[in-house]
Amino acid sequence: MAASAWIIFDSAKQKIGTGVIKLSGDTFRLALYSTASSANITGDITIQSSIGNESSGGGYPAGGTTLASNTWVESGGSVKFDATDPIFTASSSVLSAVRYAAIVTSVAATSGLCLCFAALSTANFNVSTGNTLTVQFASDGIFTLT
Repeated sequence: MAASAWIIFDSAKQKIGTGVIKLSGDTFRLALYSTASSANITGDITIQSSIGNESSGGGYPAGGTTLASNTWVESGGSVKFDATDPIFTASSSVLSAVRYAAIVTSVAATSGLCLCFAALSTANFNVSTGNTLTVQFASDGIFTLT
């Protein structure tokens, strides 16, 4: 599933600038959230636990899954942040109430610093048992700074 444009949290911009969030050195997770989290996910929050209403079921790991192969590459005056597209498989039950994805630093299960978020759909959806959800990042990366 292709995500909408990723929006960087305002607090994350400041934390990137001061080196609290290190795009080239930190480990990141992608977590899934329901429609009920929309009031918080679009606000300027700093800690993952403040988002609330995380998706659940289907073997989904609380706090999300670790992003693989993070890259922060400069080319032609732009720098791109990217990672391998994460895949969630609904095992043993339905992965329920998915609408948003958020990328956070991987500090602990729900205490990571919020980096950015995207809408995956206009409403909640479920992933049936045995099916997968791939969050597909754009070909030009999660986000680019120019």
